[in-house]
Amino acid sequence: MKLSNNELVLEAEKEIKRERESTLKIIKLFQEISARKIYLERGYPSFYEMVTQHFGYCAGSAMRRINAMKLVKEMPQFEEKIESGELSLSVAADVQSFLYQEAKIERPYSLNAKIELVETCLGKSRREVEEEFARRNPEKEKRETQHAISHDRLRVSFSISKELNEKLNHLKDLLGHVDPSMTTEALLDRLCELGLEQYDQRRKAERAAVRKEKRMKEPQQSKAANPGTQSTSFDMDATSTSAAEVARSRYIKVHESLQVENDGQGCTFVSESGRRCRSKRFLQLDHIELFARGGANEAANLRWMCGMHNRARAHDA
Repeated sequence: MKLSNNELVLEAEKEIKRERESTLKIIKLFQEISARKIYLERGYPSFYEMVTQHFGYCAGSAMRRINAMKLVKEMPQFEEKIESGELSLSVAADVQSFLYQEAKIERPYSLNAKIELVETCLGKSRREVEEEFARRNPEKEKRETQHAISHDRLRVSFSISKELNEKLNHLKDLLGHVDPSMTTEALLDRLCELGLEQYDQRRKAERAAVRKEKRMKEPQQSKAANPGTQSTSFDMDATSTSAAEVARSRYIKVHESLQVENDGQGCTFVSESGRRCRSKRFLQLDHIELFARGGANEAANLRWMCGMHNRARAHDA
């Protein structure tokens, strides 16, 4: 590159200015994509998923742009500060994240207070901004971090309250007969298994299938043992609700839900481009033929969808 030192610096300054202008333009485009919920029709359960998977941003870069997008949406007067570099993308994202965390612990900022905080952070480094956050909330928790230390191990760092730590230690004591030297990892694994047994739909389906098979065998065994008696089987899903009421209620019988295909790949929504959502969070049974249009509560008319796509489909109908 045949440029003088001064020309090289000037060229870098021009490119940096273009980069900031481009970043602001991307933020504005993201605002519109998010507002129109285009990510749902493209088969993504959230805007974050679209930014990382469709646009190819890494998790950190995606969250910085999404947080900055939210900040300038509420306070558009700071757009030019991002464009000029006085408010860096990282600092804008950190401020938005801090405000979100403050609201979560019931310390919401008014709009004027938010503006005052952003103005205080103008021209500051991330370290200086973190110090400002700590000054405003000395109890501010450190962000959870994860680092790979081998092909199958992660180091996770986060803070917990003393009360939670006492509960974990108490649980270890109660389970001392199972494992006298139980580690926190072993305890968390055990708690996860208990949670999955209660909330995982696939595990519930497997247990229900075993119970159903057992119930079907019991009358036959009873009849074989007592040929003079007549066995009676009961539908475990039956309630006092009349058939007519059940037919037009949203109640779905357990045996019908168990027959709905579940390949373990999550939400079945498929966009026009052929992309399947596959989100495994907040899965719900969705009526293929809408319930409001007479769709039946039968397995043939049901499929698994994430809550976002289920609600979006009902809203668009």
